[in-house]
Amino acid sequence: MNSFVRILFVFVLLLILLVIGAMIFDDRGYVFIEFIGYAIEMNVMSLAISAILVFTGLQLFNWFINATVNAASGSRSWLGNMGQRKKQKLFRQGLIALAENNYHAAKEALGKIENDDFDGINLLAAAQVEIQLGQPQNARALWHKAALVESSSLAATLCLIRDALQNNQSDNALALLETLNNKQLSQALVIKLWAQALEQAGLWQELKSKLPGWKKALGQNYYDALSQQASFGNFAEIASKEGATQLMQNWQSLPRSTRKDPAQQAAYIQQLIDQGMHSDAEKALVEFQKSDPQPLLVPLFKQIKLPNPNAAIKKLEGWLKQDDSNIELLSALGHVSYHANDQELAEKALSRAIKLGNRQQDLRLMAELKESQNNQQQALQLYKQSVKQGD
Repeated sequence: MNSFVRILFVFVLLLILLVIGAMIFDDRGYVFIEFIGYAIEMNVMSLAISAILVFTGLQLFNWFINATVNAASGSRSWLGNMGQRKKQKLFRQGLIALAENNYHAAKEALGKIENDDFDGINLLAAAQVEIQLGQPQNARALWHKAALVESSSLAATLCLIRDALQNNQSDNALALLETLNNKQLSQALVIKLWAQALEQAGLWQELKSKLPGWKKALGQNYYDALSQQASFGNFAEIASKEGATQLMQNWQSLPRSTRKDPAQQAAYIQQLIDQGMHSDAEKALVEFQKSDPQPLLVPLFKQIKLPNPNAAIKKLEGWLKQDDSNIELLSALGHVSYHANDQELAEKALSRAIKLGNRQQDLRLMAELKESQNNQQQALQLYKQSVKQGD
């Protein structure tokens, strides 16, 4: 509209100038034009008016063409915006329905925009809907599709890795991890899944080699548990393939720092016990805890089954003199004594542990002790109490 006004303004201005010119110059002149047999006669005033009309007509025609093109473009833009608003509405409806646990409505809404660009968020949401509807295969297809979108690639891949681990498909999980770049592999969440995949696959040696660099990302508790599990798995492989003697030789060949790690010690002792080498396990437990008790090692005393575990009993009783209310030490002493058939010491230690903690494991062992003494009534009472503790 502004262009149209400007054209009219120029037209009026030219007419005014033409009138002023005619007032100043009285002689209107004469113009004769001959072209292809046609002759045109006019004065200067007529020529000027004709020129102004032609110029103005051309400008108006140009304005009309531009206005028509802009109107057509605006219509397409308006239609496009209307379609985009509809897609945005479906996207919101799908997410809201998912949050409301209305999964069928969510599937219907998100399914209509599956092929539209929402940075992969629509695909991740739709996959979650399929999981809730019990359709994991459909969810996997959506995750694979979302993995092709740059912004949702990592999130979709992590979903696929978790799904593989939940289905004990560690090889698939490890293959998916290989598709990630170094920056992604350094994230704590990815490291935890990587460690879980190696653990599930039984790749103990590889897990052991990577654990030192993952300690911060895993956290102390999870790191200790994984380190112990990896060592135990590694020791189990050695024992099963090469025997218990080779297991002990392998332990002695490890670096001193490794042999002083409580998690490594616990895994080694557990493997000795599993191999039936209780005497060597007792010796290691006493040797590894020369001063204070180690929380990872004390529970292993309970598995020692020897007729005369004098070293273990002496060590436990020495610690109890300094801390006679330590439930773990009392429980360990009770188990060691029971397996050694020292019923008097076992009953004394277990009674004290039950009084302080009333734990299921101690209750069951005390029930077995009373049963061996033909005290059926008290044994039954202890069994019932242990069942309640388990609930």
